[in-house]
Amino acid sequence: MKKLFLSFVLLLLYSCSSSIKLSNVSIEGLSHRGTDLYYRGELCAKMSAIEIAYDGGKIVREATFIIQDEKFDHLAINIIKYMREKQSTWEIEVELKRTTVDIKSEDCH
Repeated sequence: MKKLFLSFVLLLLYSCSSSIKLSNVSIEGLSHRGTDLYYRGELCAKMSAIEIAYDGGKIVREATFIIQDEKFDHLAINIIKYMREKQSTWEIEVELKRTTVDIKSEDCH
């Protein structure tokens, strides 16, 4: 069930991703120490995995971060932008803490 939910969330985020412009996303308040991410000094996400794959004829690196409390779920896209600025060639995934999805279509603009 958890894998089905996670797949749904990733599919939903992927379907929205083409219309989200990271240039309009703020990373203010985000920082990191080691593999932990902080928002305004409070731990908001931890790196859970680094993956290396061969995809489309090239080596792809991916880092996955897990939100530590659902109050930080709204920062998922901000975290992606922050980490892309640190590791621009890596794919970044953020696993939400919340167990229900409440993303409206206007969130994808």
